Amino acid sequence: MSIETSKKINFSSEDVRRFASERFGTLKRFAEAIGVSQPNLTQSLSGKRPFGAAWRERLDEVGFFEWLLPSNKRLIKDELIKDSSTVKVLLDLPGALELSNTPANRLAQLVGVSPATFAAWQDGSASPSMEQLAALFNQVVALGLSARHAATTQATTEPETPPAQATA
Repeated sequence: MSIETSKKINFSSEDVRRFASERFGTLKRFAEAIGVSQPNLTQSLSGKRPFGAAWRERLDEVGFFEWLLPSNKRLIKDELIKDSSTVKVLLDLPGALELSNTPANRLAQLVGVSPATFAAWQDGSASPSMEQLAALFNQVVALGLSARHAATTQATTEPETPPAQATA
């Protein structure tokens, strides 16, 4: 994780304590791993010394921020995490329908949404969630590939030239 990204992550001394306990067992082992003395660590955890840039670098080196993000997802900067309900996604649904060679109502059914929801995606009044977008993508790719495979299979099973007719 970059230092710029780690600067934007909000964490507490309790988070550091939990990380040290889970990953290193004791604060003493944790202090050794990050290269600080145990009294220095204790002062920082008690709030007597702030966690500065050097601390963030040390915490990043031992995987603290990767450990913290999946469990808490607490970020200071709004641009790093966006609420999917406020993000509008521009979809090429006509292209998806053409590639999949599937009517809109059937594609909506395969993706697991109502035809009305699919129509709202088409006119731009609604956007799919990340899960719905992934399902749509996967379904269109699968249908496109199966149509391509069917065309390839059909072309190889049919003879290229018609059989010669017997003359009497």
